[in-house]
Amino acid sequence: MKFFDIIGMCFKNLWRRKLRTLLTVLGVVIGSCAIIVMISLGLGSNAALEYSLKQMGDLNVVTIYGNSNGGGVVVMDASGSSKNASGTPPKLDDATIEIIKSLDGVEAVFPKLRLDSNMFSIYAGKNNRYKAQWMDIYGIYPETLEKFGYKVDSGQLPAEMGNKYIIFGSQAAYQFADTKRRNKMVWKEDKGDGTFTEPFFNPLDETIFLAVNNTKKDPDSDGNYQSGGRSYEHKLKVAAILKEDYNKYESVNAIMMDMGFAKQLLADYNRLNGIKKTDTSYSELNVWVKDLSKVGDVQDAVTEMGFQAFSMDSIRDQLQGQVVKQQMLLGGLAAISLFVAAIGITNTMIMSIYERTREIGVMKVLGCFISNIRQMFLIEAGFIGFIGGVIGSVISIIISIILNAVGGGALGMDMYFGDTGQSVPISIIPFWLILLAIAFSTLIGLISGFSPANRAVKISALEAIKNE
Repeated sequence: MKFFDIIGMCFKNLWRRKLRTLLTVLGVVIGSCAIIVMISLGLGSNAALEYSLKQMGDLNVVTIYGNSNGGGVVVMDASGSSKNASGTPPKLDDATIEIIKSLDGVEAVFPKLRLDSNMFSIYAGKNNRYKAQWMDIYGIYPETLEKFGYKVDSGQLPAEMGNKYIIFGSQAAYQFADTKRRNKMVWKEDKGDGTFTEPFFNPLDETIFLAVNNTKKDPDSDGNYQSGGRSYEHKLKVAAILKEDYNKYESVNAIMMDMGFAKQLLADYNRLNGIKKTDTSYSELNVWVKDLSKVGDVQDAVTEMGFQAFSMDSIRDQLQGQVVKQQMLLGGLAAISLFVAAIGITNTMIMSIYERTREIGVMKVLGCFISNIRQMFLIEAGFIGFIGGVIGSVISIIISIILNAVGGGALGMDMYFGDTGQSVPISIIPFWLILLAIAFSTLIGLISGFSPANRAVKISALEAIKNE
């Protein structure tokens, strides 16, 4: 018997028992639909989790905190692993940074040299009218800003900053007080019409005057220290203002300058105030790990060196573990539905064999191959699974669209991708999930029909013909 003839007979047999076939297919539809929807909700939960973590910080970044009182030296052992030679907390200095750069997976580093605002007096405006009250200053390498997610809101980063240019955080200008108004300050507040109060000056239009404080002399009545003279005073231009990002403090309230210039200011302050300190340690270091799977390894390696390190990877693992447990629970419930559908297919095929016993006997007497009879019943069972999987997939897509359209608000899961306004879908059905569901449903049908098919080929031809 030709294969296409077998296919034709299968369709005719299923069509003759339309109601039974429909009910059996319906069981597969419910099972496959349940599995697809449950998995899609799990994928949606993962997407929401990833988005939430990205809002909290970069997933590829490991943040390392320096030990200001440390003095240990980090060395590499014979196996290439790092360790603390003296047993004391190590400092996050240039030598240590070079070791961190050599760790597997590390693509870039972003050291931060924090300068105490009490070391300097910072002014803006004509005759230095505006004075910075609380101003954190960070030395950074400007070329790495973009890599670590810092974005410019206005202005432009220069090719070289040197000791001429600085970068303002989005609200750094609000840290200046008007000295003509008894240190009156203005804060960024919403006016109610979508606009905000403006600072006293536009940083891009003003020259910033920075003086190194001479703390060996007493401050004046306003609390201002004298500078060490012209060589300790700098006139700077604000090259750019950063976009506000509260995951990056420096992009909000601080001033950022070239690392070389920051080190020069620190050396000037130490020299002016008689502080004998030659080594420089960083307050913080951000490490960009190229491969997300190696973030945990880099964090562990840094921790072994004696530093405190943090990454979103640890939180991500914990939250993803909870999501996986939920997916397994939901998937298990959905699998029960498909198991019931498999029992339905088996029952349908067994009933079909009982009803077609005489037909099977005639086919054997006419010389039909046993394999053809087995194929016929397997194809019927597989087709039931296939049709159920296809219909279940279509219904699942419709359910997913409805959930994403109205379910997010109902479940309190309205989230948005940045400035695009695109909501995070709570149900995601990728194309591979559709193919997998259809293939799985078809496989369930074939497995369910295997035993009835074997039962059919074992029927005696003579006994089958006698059967009424």
